[in-house]
Amino acid sequence: MSSEQISFRFAGDWPWWAGVGAALVLGLVAWILYRRDALPPRRWVRWLLPSLRALAVIMIVLMLSGPVLHHRKIIGQLPKLFLFVDGSRSMGLTDPSMGIGRKILALQRMRLLPSDAVRMELPKAAEALADAQLLSEKSKDAGDDAVFKKLASDLFVKIGAARDLITAGGGDNGDRLARFNKDLYEPSKAVAEREFKQINDRTRSAEELTKLAGVTRRWQDELADAFQKIGSDLASGENSVLRSALEKFDAMPRAQRVQSLLLEGEPSGMLAKFATNYDVQLLVLDGGKADRIWQPSAKNPALPLSLPKLISETTNLSTGVKNSVSDFAGGERGAVILFSDGQHNEGEAPGEMAKVLGARQVPVFTVGFGSQLRPRDLAIVRTEAPDSVFYQDRVRGQILLKDDMPAGMPFELKIQDGDKVLWQQQVTSDGTQMRKVPFDFSIKEVAESKLAAMPKGEMQLSGVPLDLKVSVSQIEGDREPANNSGSLRLRAVTQKRKVLIIDGRARWESRYLRNLFERDEQWEVNAIVAGSKAGENGFARGANAEEFPNDPALLPGYDLIIFGEVPRNLWKGDELQWIADFVSKRGGAVVFIDGQRSTFKQYAGTPILPLFPVEWSDAPVVSDGSGKMELNERSAGLAPFSLNPDKAQNKETWSKLQLPHWFSGAVPLPGSETLLAADAGGKKVPAIVYRPFGAGKVLYHAFDESWRWRFEVGDEFHVRYWNQIANWIAELPFAVRDKFVSLDAGAATYRPGDSADIRVRLRDGSGKPVSNASVDAILTRDGKKVAAIRLSSDDNAGGLFHGKTAELEPGNYEVGIESAGIPGSELKARTSFLVEPRDTGELTLLNLNEELLKQVSMISGGQYVREENAGSLVEILAPMSEGKVVEAETVLWQSYWWFVPLIGLFTAEWIIRKRVGML
Repeated sequence: MSSEQISFRFAGDWPWWAGVGAALVLGLVAWILYRRDALPPRRWVRWLLPSLRALAVIMIVLMLSGPVLHHRKIIGQLPKLFLFVDGSRSMGLTDPSMGIGRKILALQRMRLLPSDAVRMELPKAAEALADAQLLSEKSKDAGDDAVFKKLASDLFVKIGAARDLITAGGGDNGDRLARFNKDLYEPSKAVAEREFKQINDRTRSAEELTKLAGVTRRWQDELADAFQKIGSDLASGENSVLRSALEKFDAMPRAQRVQSLLLEGEPSGMLAKFATNYDVQLLVLDGGKADRIWQPSAKNPALPLSLPKLISETTNLSTGVKNSVSDFAGGERGAVILFSDGQHNEGEAPGEMAKVLGARQVPVFTVGFGSQLRPRDLAIVRTEAPDSVFYQDRVRGQILLKDDMPAGMPFELKIQDGDKVLWQQQVTSDGTQMRKVPFDFSIKEVAESKLAAMPKGEMQLSGVPLDLKVSVSQIEGDREPANNSGSLRLRAVTQKRKVLIIDGRARWESRYLRNLFERDEQWEVNAIVAGSKAGENGFARGANAEEFPNDPALLPGYDLIIFGEVPRNLWKGDELQWIADFVSKRGGAVVFIDGQRSTFKQYAGTPILPLFPVEWSDAPVVSDGSGKMELNERSAGLAPFSLNPDKAQNKETWSKLQLPHWFSGAVPLPGSETLLAADAGGKKVPAIVYRPFGAGKVLYHAFDESWRWRFEVGDEFHVRYWNQIANWIAELPFAVRDKFVSLDAGAATYRPGDSADIRVRLRDGSGKPVSNASVDAILTRDGKKVAAIRLSSDDNAGGLFHGKTAELEPGNYEVGIESAGIPGSELKARTSFLVEPRDTGELTLLNLNEELLKQVSMISGGQYVREENAGSLVEILAPMSEGKVVEAETVLWQSYWWFVPLIGLFTAEWIIRKRVGML
């Protein structure tokens, strides 16, 4: 089967646009000048003669652009060949740490070192042993005895070739050759010549070949070390040709070596060789996509002059490859060649991609670029710390550091705000590759200085963003200084949150909670206990500490109310309605802590009864101390119930906590969630029940003895639980607010592809919630408007609106608000966040991940080769091709196809001129 494509193109000294332009201009000039001559009055003559002359001029001028017909003839069936080049930034690294032997082979392939400069018997012997190792591994899957015998015979041939090369290498090879014969040559010969006469002969041979695979690996390393020593000796001279060539290699990035392999060389690069026998596509992997940069055709047969610039911050060796080959038709022959350093850090595991392609009979041949040895390097991999920290607290976290330096070398780690050092530590390298270094420092001073520097106005901030630099000092031998720094971005919360603790009598539970929150610098506590002041049976009202707010406008200033066992008759006027509005409209949170006096049953018919997520029907349940607390599947995954980072151990921790002596026996209402249950008195009872209410949240404790969790462990579990519960149930502070708007956009930092959660609370001029308004969040990136997001309001949300952005791209973002009900000049609130590229460690792991590339090839049925041996792929893939591409050109301006029409134009003009009497 054959097919031919013909295309017209220009191959002359002038580019086509210059030749065509000049031809049209000169043709027009010739037409005008000819028309000005004295011509017969007949109209057809006055138009035809100038046109004939103009066409002749155009054809003459076009000859400067070299018009040709390009013929591309495909003979037979061309298999498809996809060539993928890793386009990530790690391919821009150099490899001075690569072994000299590999460098010499690569330099000779690139013709930067004469072939006779270094004797190559040892590396060629190692290459033959690599082939032998592959054959021994393939023998495990050999079907019948004939196939096994063929593999054993081929393996013996390869080992024999390696033996001959070691012999030819001369030098101190006497002892080496004797050991080689004993270790490899004689055992492989015995296996190859063995006849399978007994049942276990095949099994014994297979076991021996498996052992030989390990021996061949050991000999490859020995030969590589020997060649390394030879190369080092040859490169030690000042005027050594080898030394000069090695310096060129050390300065050559991996991507440049890929380009040299594919596009350069004599008589042509690998790409040109493949294009003659395959339907080739050249693609560059850019993150999760593959960009096609060349596919030969009759219209575009010319090879690209270079590869695109490396831009991808991630290495994804699976998604782009799999998607590009997804439409590969069944029955077609084809293969994939992947040129990469193997440092995959994003997307599906390449092994899964290899399984899919292997199932389609599309093998993946991988070519590894880079040194398999880890170069000396220090790098900041990432920094782990909370997203927000109260400004009077300390920031605690850890730096994940890559330490590939020799043990015992001192260096310094720093965290800075500009030039101000907030934390530093002297560290000594230990060569463990990945290590974690904890840090702990105060941010109070830097947060206060940034807050003081911000312009004063009608906006009130709950915190300030801190963008800190994390760095490691460079020490001698550090391979890649570009990875010596990172960032730590967090929000310093400057606004304290307020909790109101109310109880009808002094109880251990309320005492411990008061002490707990008063010790926490993030909270401002107002604790009110009935009868705590002399002469009072209830509690005082006012705007001071230990007084219940005497104005409904004061209550929204709190974030959380802990409501204890308060008798109904202690409340006055509309105070209970204020609490109900605090939850449903303001979006506040309340925690009800029941007691043995069952006072909550007295609230039937009051405004706060709808807040309770339970109802009381049975008598209290008394515990005999033999039961345990039990998390359900939902609460086991919630942050407030995490007393241990390990999920299984966390459930066990809860089961071992001291069990309260009693539970209220309340029954959860529909729409409520039981987050914690207890096996008490042989009966399973709800212990903690939750439900949202309006804009706020309600939590109900059916017991008042969480303080018993302090038994033998002190604050460890009790304090952790209540801190986590308070932060979870209470509405998070808004980042900024003005007279009408409270605004928040979630985290201070996002990653590309994330979505930001936007919260807005809208109030009118008198401070009352506005729920029936249209509200849009205006999103700008780097100063340009990119989106207007319509926010939605839930029923009874108390003026709370929320929305979600689309997937975010990197940049600096600012969020503002527009609402038809409020003049834009009054909406001052603005908040910001940063979207920074994912921390993939693209320039952290600098060595070749050879094992990954080998795995991909093995799973898919392909083969792995190193860059210096990549030329062998032309021969390896040769059996796949059953077709050939033949390309030729017809040079039109040197052919009759051009000459005859040109002469015809002049002849026609002469005949017409003669007929009309102009000659």
